Amino acid sequence: MKTKERIHLSGFIGLIIFLIISSTGCQSWYRMTTKVGVNVGAPVVSLMIDELKDTKSGRLAEKGMPGHLLLVTGMVELSPNNFRLLNEASFLYCAYGIFIEDKDPAFAKELYDLGKEYGIRALKQDSTFKNGYEEGKKISEIVGHLGSKYVPSLLWTGLNSGLWIVLNMDDPAALMGMADTIALIQRSLALDENFYYGGGKMFLGAYYAMIPEYLGLGGGPENSQKMFDEARAVTGGKFLLVDVLEARYLATTIDNEDKYDGLLNGVIEADPTGLKGVRLINELSKMKAKHYLSIKSKFF
Repeated sequence: MKTKERIHLSGFIGLIIFLIISSTGCQSWYRMTTKVGVNVGAPVVSLMIDELKDTKSGRLAEKGMPGHLLLVTGMVELSPNNFRLLNEASFLYCAYGIFIEDKDPAFAKELYDLGKEYGIRALKQDSTFKNGYEEGKKISEIVGHLGSKYVPSLLWTGLNSGLWIVLNMDDPAALMGMADTIALIQRSLALDENFYYGGGKMFLGAYYAMIPEYLGLGGGPENSQKMFDEARAVTGGKFLLVDVLEARYLATTIDNEDKYDGLLNGVIEADPTGLKGVRLINELSKMKAKHYLSIKSKFF
């Protein structure tokens, strides 16, 4: 069974259990799945993900994240046009992909691909975007009119797309999708440059570090550092993933071992509780920092 089919089937089974427990009284199957699944399910899933974001144990959350993915996926399949659920699914696939990509890059690619799919489905709630996308227009041509409602969709779709490309850098065909990725990220930044603790700026920092300045695409160490600094300023350095990605992409690109060590050790020593809503990401960032220090010889 393919990964996507396995996730959908398991998520559907998990959702059935959830609905049975949550429902009361005699209802038809249709009413139960529609009313509970859509009206109650979406807020419950959002609350669940909010609680997950402040989980104290990164290792426990990492192990439990597949279960959350199954539930969210099942909910989306029952409510395929639920904008809120599509965004939650896109975010969760992206988050899980980030923290398994070092151990299992092949599976992370699948997660990012699914996350992008859900993000595109959210963006297609806008009819102009939907029509343009289905006509084969470039994303850069059809995102300019999207408003603030779509900031999460733009960012999660862009991050899933971009992180998938990063894992496929050896494939020239994959790189062709980067223009669309950057268009998504830049539109999200134009609408809300600080959304999700400067996540869009953080991605651009990593992207610019990988793109040589001479290509004229905005890349190079100087622009990379600028983006990382701006992302860090959003939270006063409390969103630790920024430092992890700066070490992994910028410090390695400019061959600065001291910067690499300093950033990663700083993450390990930092207080993960300094910012509400990112305890999980910070705990997982600490895990990634330890991992990158353990494989430093691969980069220097």
